[in-house]
Amino acid sequence: MDWGYITERVRRYNNLPCGISAQHDDLLHRIGTNADVLTPEDEYTHSVWDNTMLSPEQRYRVLDWLCCQDGIEIKGDLALLIFGRQQLAQWLEISRQAYPDFNFYLAFEYRERQVTGWESGIYYTCFWMPCPGAPQPSTEFDFPWKLYWEGGEMFWNDFPNNTKTDFDFTLSVYPNQQSFTDSNWILEEGDWQCTPTDQEADLMSVAQVLEHFAASV
Repeated sequence: MDWGYITERVRRYNNLPCGISAQHDDLLHRIGTNADVLTPEDEYTHSVWDNTMLSPEQRYRVLDWLCCQDGIEIKGDLALLIFGRQQLAQWLEISRQAYPDFNFYLAFEYRERQVTGWESGIYYTCFWMPCPGAPQPSTEFDFPWKLYWEGGEMFWNDFPNNTKTDFDFTLSVYPNQQSFTDSNWILEEGDWQCTPTDQEADLMSVAQVLEHFAASV
């Protein structure tokens, strides 16, 4: 592994606008193959030389490895660097149609072992926070409406209902907000259910991420 080669590619990567592009994927591909994070099968299936892109899961694997290295800093929003604006915007629109009274959060964040109690690495949270005026989420269901961190690799899996991501699985189980709420109780401003905790307040919703980072990719 050539450390100088990797740090130079990270420098170039950080100088690009936050998002995904052929340039982003080319640099991640070079880093991943140099560090043996991507396998020969990855190289063949998602070769950047014929203008195909890395998959979100591959981007996650390279970024996770980089974040765990001393002296390496990745700038920008990790969810945006893994999925890109188009995918996040599509999921946001789906969320707004299915859960109009809930704000969609999808965050990927590097977390240290002493914080997680597990291995250091990139963790993710995917949840929908109720807004004032939303029907109260029912305790009978396990719909994710509060912050909870999971290992980043767990976002992708062979979930039930023929789904491949945590997002798609949740939408397959709860297709609309009527499927997990109690319409007899409407939340008001100040109710604890729609008041973010300190940790939740530190996160940006997907809508805020898309607004914060210019659409220049």
